[in-house]
Amino acid sequence: MPVLSTDEFIELDNNNRRRGLESIVSVMNRIISSSFGSSIDDDSVGTALRNGDNIGFLEKDGQIVACGFGGTDVANGKYKKMYIHSFAVDHDYRQQGLCQKIVKEFIHMFGKKYILYLTVRTQEDNINHSAIRCYEKNGFIMLEQVYRDHSDGKNNAMIRLPTPVKRSRNKTRKIRKK
Repeated sequence: MPVLSTDEFIELDNNNRRRGLESIVSVMNRIISSSFGSSIDDDSVGTALRNGDNIGFLEKDGQIVACGFGGTDVANGKYKKMYIHSFAVDHDYRQQGLCQKIVKEFIHMFGKKYILYLTVRTQEDNINHSAIRCYEKNGFIMLEQVYRDHSDGKNNAMIRLPTPVKRSRNKTRKIRKK
């Protein structure tokens, strides 16, 4: 499963179209639209491309079945920040842990250097329990008092702090000797 920069994604999509394959943009927009309904922009991929976001997707059975985005914030502190968003899984492939897989890939690529954050629907009559479980399994914690009204209702913020880089035993011994 790749997580690509904007330029890499555009190149891949252009190559697919030259080979007569359906545009990846169209496939991903369909998945997102069916997952979020009318509460999200119909051209989510186009918006991500214009914003310079990283774009991740997961293929299964020869087709794209899950996707998500990550946009970096301007660095102003010890850690960089990345807003990950719009994770969606094709209806026929839900309940297979695919959201967790794609989130893990973003963590693998960016989790050592970035504070990852997102918002998730917590509207009392419409809580997105499966997404919350997915994010919690990946080390995100809910910030109870940080929320915003979104097109699908109340959303709370969740964050994941950077994973410290593990030092080898030899490197740790050298540091202790100093």
